[in-house]
Amino acid sequence: MDVRKLMLSDETNKIDKVIEILTLQLKYYKELFVHTSEIKEILIKNCNEDILSKRMEERGLLINKIISSKKYYDSIKECTDSADNRVKACPDKLLQEIQQILNSVVIFDTENIALIKNYIKDITFNLEKIQESKHFVNDLNKHMSNSPVFVDVCG
Repeated sequence: MDVRKLMLSDETNKIDKVIEILTLQLKYYKELFVHTSEIKEILIKNCNEDILSKRMEERGLLINKIISSKKYYDSIKECTDSADNRVKACPDKLLQEIQQILNSVVIFDTENIALIKNYIKDITFNLEKIQESKHFVNDLNKHMSNSPVFVDVCG
């Protein structure tokens, strides 16, 4: 009987640890969602690039945190597979919530990529126009310096 209590206690400790890890992961994914949605708002509102840069950097650090804590994720699968259904309910719920948030982040990322591509396209277009204007001005300057100035008074 003592052995069974010990096994239940070990299993409960494992599940508690899994729940703790998943709760932390969920917190990270919620923060990632917030950063991603803020980046989308910044891109839509055409805000200051310093703010965008700072948000992107914070988001990158958060992604690094998520990646580094990913190793614990692999052990979670083993723990939840061996647990009974009532014990698995909480970790499964947390995993579903994480998946839903991650799906939303992917959607925002897709929209952010499209917005950034549009900005790049606009910047490229404007740079081409600037380049064309420079050539035009240079051509005008060449023609002005090579030919005498004639004033047509007759008209």
